[in-house]
Amino acid sequence: MKLTSRLVSMAAFSLALAAPAAAQDRSQLAPADAYFGRFQLSVLGIANAIRDAEAKLDAGGDASAAIEGPLAFASDAIADWEARYPHDPWIAKDRLALDHAYRKARGEKEMTAWERFAALRAGYPAR
Repeated sequence: MKLTSRLVSMAAFSLALAAPAAAQDRSQLAPADAYFGRFQLSVLGIANAIRDAEAKLDAGGDASAAIEGPLAFASDAIADWEARYPHDPWIAKDRLALDHAYRKARGEKEMTAWERFAALRAGYPAR
């Protein structure tokens, strides 16, 4: 009996979490086959450029090459993405990752979670 009620509770919790995503207006989301910026990066390409640049920085790669290369390309693509789909909730995730990679490249101290939250709220006040 306890196991059944626990399973029902877990299922209800899972549905509650999934409901906002399912109810979201798909017209606000960038399509998977959209390309942004001068280098025509897809949403996946943006995330990959940031992740790869950060991995190279972690391995001791050249910071200026990362800043002038993939991070600049990703930044340009995100700006275009945001201009075309300003209410896409996935933009914030990539902006946060981009900020983290830039801080790493510049050797700046890591932001605390509250500083990151404040920065995101400043950039996305209505979301």
